[in-house]
Amino acid sequence: MIIDVHYHQIPFIPEEMIPGVLEDPIRAAKLIGINVDMAELMARAREYWPDPDGEKLIAAMDASGIDFTVICAVDNASSDMVTQDMVLMQNQMVGAVARKFPDRVMALAGVDPRRANAPDLLKRCFEEFGMKGLKYHPDYGYNPSGPESYRLIEFLAANKGILLTHTGPLGPPSRVKFSDPLLLGDIGVDFPEVRVIAAHMGLINWRPWASLAAHQPNLYGDLAMWDTYAMSSYGLFCRELRDIIDFVGVQKILFGTDDPIVRVIRPAKDWIDLIRDLPKQAPDGIFFTEDEVAAILGGNAQKLLGIA
Repeated sequence: MIIDVHYHQIPFIPEEMIPGVLEDPIRAAKLIGINVDMAELMARAREYWPDPDGEKLIAAMDASGIDFTVICAVDNASSDMVTQDMVLMQNQMVGAVARKFPDRVMALAGVDPRRANAPDLLKRCFEEFGMKGLKYHPDYGYNPSGPESYRLIEFLAANKGILLTHTGPLGPPSRVKFSDPLLLGDIGVDFPEVRVIAAHMGLINWRPWASLAAHQPNLYGDLAMWDTYAMSSYGLFCRELRDIIDFVGVQKILFGTDDPIVRVIRPAKDWIDLIRDLPKQAPDGIFFTEDEVAAILGGNAQKLLGIA
């Protein structure tokens, strides 16, 4: 079974937001060596990203061989473009996709804890929209283990919800001090029952995440965005992944795509195939087993999410 634990379900996107979201795929394309044309990328973004009913998601999953996907909404209270009405509508539509495809999809709410009524919004996402967890982007300017956040994590703890939270450096305007994996440490102490997925495992800053994940049973990490490093510097990726497995155990590592954002430059199947081929293609002296690959691609997430 292949499970993607990190997919951005985008019901709609204002035209003026597309260039900013494209910055990461453009950077990835340059590192990988893919020639990009801005007009073509804009056209692909308009085609791939808006998906109000989930039909594009399911088609992409089928094309890549993905069996189950955790989709998420994203909120940013510091952006004037992201109104509370927009957030509520987005969550309602994302939740509807998961209810439409319950055997293939699970939905996480996008609620910024800085909103005064954030607990009420999250409660509605669970009770009315059928969502099962929460997605954070703390680099928008908040501490994921701060007092505002704890109001929401208390709700997750009481309702067996999952937290997927961004970790690792991004370019401006990302406030990277809030995406330091070590900020998740207090959550593991105060809410040990809450399952936390550190999106990207901190990327190049993965060792702080690993230092926590080795000691906190419910702290996991996903490989979303690691495809850029894998495809641009394969040997380095293999060494880093082997070190991560040896430090924290393969059971803490989950597969993720960050799609449909990255789909504008390459399909998810390329990323899946690269991981699947690790036992045969890894450089001399670096070894991966078929069991490790199966665990990363879906076995670990299957246990974490309780998927039959």
